[in-house]
Amino acid sequence: MKNYTIHFLLITIITFAVGFSGIEFPGAAAIRFVCLVAGIGLFISCLDAVLLSRRQRKIKKNLRTEKIKK
Repeated sequence: MKNYTIHFLLITIITFAVGFSGIEFPGAAAIRFVCLVAGIGLFISCLDAVLLSRRQRKIKKNLRTEKIKK
């Protein structure tokens, strides 16, 4: 999921600019919905990146302490 962060960011920005620009057209509601879904995907992707980086740091720290103890 971390690999898709930039994709979700771009989709969110583009659909936000088109959907909430004030121009009314038949697909505006669909584009706003895509913006909402992409924003949620961006949030989850960023959260995943933060959680995984913390987990990897913890694993590396545990490996270092095990090497020092040996």
